[in-house]
Amino acid sequence: MPEEARYHELSGDDFISACRDYAYLLNRHFPERGVLKLVGDRYRLSGDQRTVLYRGISSQDRSEARRSLLVSDLAQGSLVLDGYNVLFTLLNYRLGRITFISTDGILRDAGSLHGRLKDEKTFVGCVDLLTEYLVGKQPVHVDIYLDSPVSHSEKHARIIREKMQQNRLAGDCHVIKSADWALRHSQGGVIATSDTAIIEKALLPVIDAPREILEHAYKATFPRMLELLATDEAKNTIDKGQRMNRISRDI
Repeated sequence: MPEEARYHELSGDDFISACRDYAYLLNRHFPERGVLKLVGDRYRLSGDQRTVLYRGISSQDRSEARRSLLVSDLAQGSLVLDGYNVLFTLLNYRLGRITFISTDGILRDAGSLHGRLKDEKTFVGCVDLLTEYLVGKQPVHVDIYLDSPVSHSEKHARIIREKMQQNRLAGDCHVIKSADWALRHSQGGVIATSDTAIIEKALLPVIDAPREILEHAYKATFPRMLELLATDEAKNTIDKGQRMNRISRDI
């Protein structure tokens, strides 16, 4: 499906109504999965639209709690990075898939790689973007965790380690069974992930690395779910974001 058609899915009145119904029910503590099915079926939403609802909209209290953890400065501290979570967001953006800013202020995407990675060249390009970003942030130490069940994770770790060494970044890239576990049990520093469960478990400062990288590298703009919930003019915001994303990737 062309990128224009996918973004068009987010601009219709039915989708905006679905977003508002979904948020209304979440704010009254109905279960997420049940609400997603109810609203998705009611408005006959596509798979991508349902993913945007699920990843993009949380209850107001949970959104505010996560938003309060967001930081933009490492302040010379250490960084613990959810490797595939960050890199797959960059990859999905570069592959033209839907990316959006959730109600908690964090960039997410509607991609569904599920550990299946075919475009190795583009992936390495994303590693380069991440490395450049880390050099600019200058953490005193960075630990990047990759999930071992993902295909070629050991190879990816070697590539990342080489990039870190070339740029004199202190730290390491670790391949473990569950990167989620490592981040959830981090004892300090700043974490880089968009995984809701990790953020709410770790309760550490969070840096939105993919958003900062894409805004800097491509001058990217993204649809904002809060604007979608707040005003009928949100369709214009989405159309503008879609156009800017397409143009920035062509530069």
